[in-house]
Amino acid sequence: MTAFYPVFLDLRARRAVVVGGGAVAEQKVRGLLAAGAHVTVVSPATSPTLTALAGRNGVELRRRPYRAGDLAGAWLAIAATDDRETNAAIWAEAERLGMPLNAVDDLEHSSFIAPAIHREGDITVAVSTAGKSPALAVRLRDRIACLVGRAEARLCELLGELRPGVAARVPDARTRTALWYRIVDSDVIDSVRRGDLDGARRRVDELVAEAPRHPSGWEQGAVYLVGAGPGDPGLITVKGLELLRAADVVVYDRLVAPALVAEAPTGAERVCVGKQPHGERTDQASINALLIDRARRGLAVVRLKGGDPFVFGRGAEECEALSAAGVPFAVIPGVTSATAVPGAAGIAVTQRGIAAAFAVVAGHECRDGSTLDWEALTRVPTLVVLMGLSSLPEIAARLRAHGAAPDTPAAVIASGTLPTQQAVFGTLGDIAARAAAAGLEPPATVVIGEVVRARVSSVGLTARDQRLVSHA
Repeated sequence: MTAFYPVFLDLRARRAVVVGGGAVAEQKVRGLLAAGAHVTVVSPATSPTLTALAGRNGVELRRRPYRAGDLAGAWLAIAATDDRETNAAIWAEAERLGMPLNAVDDLEHSSFIAPAIHREGDITVAVSTAGKSPALAVRLRDRIACLVGRAEARLCELLGELRPGVAARVPDARTRTALWYRIVDSDVIDSVRRGDLDGARRRVDELVAEAPRHPSGWEQGAVYLVGAGPGDPGLITVKGLELLRAADVVVYDRLVAPALVAEAPTGAERVCVGKQPHGERTDQASINALLIDRARRGLAVVRLKGGDPFVFGRGAEECEALSAAGVPFAVIPGVTSATAVPGAAGIAVTQRGIAAAFAVVAGHECRDGSTLDWEALTRVPTLVVLMGLSSLPEIAARLRAHGAAPDTPAAVIASGTLPTQQAVFGTLGDIAARAAAAGLEPPATVVIGEVVRARVSSVGLTARDQRLVSHA
């Protein structure tokens, strides 16, 4: 596989040579002219459109076949011919001159690929398939064009105008980076779409005023315990995402979505400390030491945890270790699986007339030696068990032994909130067998109570959204 290095070239007032005079050459000449290049076309014949372009834009036409020396004085060249021998000769001259050359549909004689481009104001998006499928590149470019339009171009212009002032008001680079993400993710774009640029400026000013006046990571660095949510990367909080995008180091669990980890800056250190299925994990003492070490180096550390850091996430233990070490930290709560996963399966953990309370327990607390008050748990209208799939037979048996009816509704939701979500429904008497027969795998959430029977079905969702809700 050839790895091309993507760049945007400043061709203003630079000379470019296009060899060829047909429709493909027209396309290349238009792109070069749009970038401000001075274009020379070499071809025995040119299309009417290309001839008209030359008349209007001062394109130099050399109405003859290519010959050695035609690239002299140029900055780059494009071979838009269907003659491999001619391409080979152009390639030899370009290589001799150290000049970039793109030979259309001829990778052997190309040192760069011309991508499919969408340009809107100062925003330019280029899509390349390494020359393997220009048609696919064009279709992807067209999809991007639907997302990036005039409003985004106006926003880009506005932010460029405001950039020096923001830099002066927020001198710390890390804090400023987080602020820019907050601005572009905010409702500023809505004002721009309405044509209210003054309103957009006021909104940016408000966001700048809210930015902390001190560096985002204190003098000795800091640790942010951020809840990543139950699985779907879109369920992280705005604050959590803002910190993640400004992090120097990301320490994350196995179940955190890869797409979420990818939101960290390109140069950020990424450390996975999550437990593999039936395998070993980084012990808690080592995680604590890692967080303290990186913070003491003056780095902004995001400790990314599935769900909420303080709901069976051992976040309190990490806070205690950081506090004892004198390391500043902050906790950014997350969406917990205890409510989000049942909700994704259509189950409301509380519902008027059915359940006015619910309890949450950890599955590993349900095995032998459990100190839970099982008799009290049988009286809770809704019981939610996190990480309870492997303990499900013991959970069901203990509840029945302490008075729960065997026909009490129960559900197991695996990979909740993700497109791969699966849900199995049954009763305390058969839910363990049903889950085993379905081959469910962790992570899974167990819900027990009448709210399972009252679950709602998805209505009016797209096919993609419907995959998030499974039924018995």
